[in-house]
Amino acid sequence: MNDYLIGKKEMGIFRIYNLKTDKSYFGITKDIIKTRAEQRFMLDLGAHPNHELQKDYTTTGLELFVIDLVSKCEKEDMLNALLEETIKAFTDKGITLYQA
Repeated sequence: MNDYLIGKKEMGIFRIYNLKTDKSYFGITKDIIKTRAEQRFMLDLGAHPNHELQKDYTTTGLELFVIDLVSKCEKEDMLNALLEETIKAFTDKGITLYQA
């Protein structure tokens, strides 16, 4: 059964975190469970739009990456502002981002 179809969808900002290089990629999600599956699928296929992230994933493998929800949001129209705030908060802490 498709468990992601059951229950409340969590919306907010997701991060793909490389445990080896300490780099992060951030994006907006309206459903973190679905987004995790989609991002992993793209990475596994070698088709992620962020080429730097894709290269690291292909080189190091799934075991060194975490895809998680780092900021929850209740209002869809606030997602872009929350993304900017989240990126700023992480970069202020010294986290390196994958460049677009």
